[in-house]
Order: sequence, then C-alpha cells, then structure tokens
Amino acid sequence: ADVLQEIPALLIGSAFLLSLLVGSFLNVVIHRLPIMLDRQWRTQAEEMLADPASPAPVTEREPARYDLIVPRSACPHCGAPILAHQNIPVVSWLLLGGKCANCKARISPRYPIVELATAILSAAVVWRFGWHWQSVAALFFTWALVALTVIDLDHQVLPDIITIPLLWLGLLVSV
Repeated sequence: ADVLQEIPALLIGSAFLLSLLVGSFLNVVIHRLPIMLDRQWRTQAEEMLADPASPAPVTEREPARYDLIVPRSACPHCGAPILAHQNIPVVSWLLLGGKCANCKARISPRYPIVELATAILSAAVVWRFGWHWQSVAALFFTWALVALTVIDLDHQVLPDIITIPLLWLGLLVSV
C-alpha cells in the first residue's frame, strides 16, 4: 500500500489492469442483466394474468439457472464455451482476431471497447483522486455508469438493481 501511495504511476497502472478485469465482468452484466430482468418481468406478468380459478399449469422441468455466474460464457454463434485463456481482457480478442476460436464467427469489438473504456476511465479516476477512499467510491460509480450506459444504449432501460444502490452510495459518500 505504501509503494502504491508513493509511486502514482504504479497505482494508475494497477488500477488500469484491475479495471480490464472489471470491464470483462461488466460485459457479462451488460449482456445478461437485461435478459434476467426480462425473464423476471415475464414471470411476474404471467402470475398477474393467471386466472386464480383455473389450476396451475404443470411445468415439466425447472428452467435452467441463468444469472451473472451461470452458465459459463460461450460463443453466441456456436455455443462453444469460452476457455480461461480465451477470456483475457482485450488480449484474447486481439489474438483470436476478433473471432470465435471454435467456429471462427466474428465477435463484436464492443467487448474489448467496454474493457478498455473501463480501464481508461478507472485510471483517470485514480489519477484524479490518488490513494484515497474517494477513489474507491468513484471507481464503483464509474463502473456502474459504464454498465448503465451500454445497457441504456441497447435496451433503453436503467435497471433499478444498479441505479438504486448508486443513489444510496452517492448519498452516503456526500455526507
């Protein structure tokens, strides 16, 4: 901790590298959270529209788990799982030429763009605030804004699961 405080370049570089990993996770959030919310909203709508007099429908099996952790990341085209060495932020996308290792289908450049944007913005935050508790708060704020920006661009939705904690964090930090 003392070394990071004394050498700002090391602190900024560490924040950049850590934030590449955070950016990779934000890609998962950006992709999966709207799907999770849509499924939740549909389930709630079906429950509200169900006729209480009719018997409940028989479901054959429980739906597969789908959240930010499960299932593992996979190619959107062929469904091949993305291995750990194929999931290194920015580097893997460049080494694979922006294509799936299995089917060679094009993978969107948005993934490394989100990772790089997260890392650059995080480095700027740490450069501005240095080794301080405000940096931590500003980093969480920045990461949430990155996720919210891309989700909003794609779906015109700002999920409460991100905005409400951000509101409370802002109020707490302002005190």
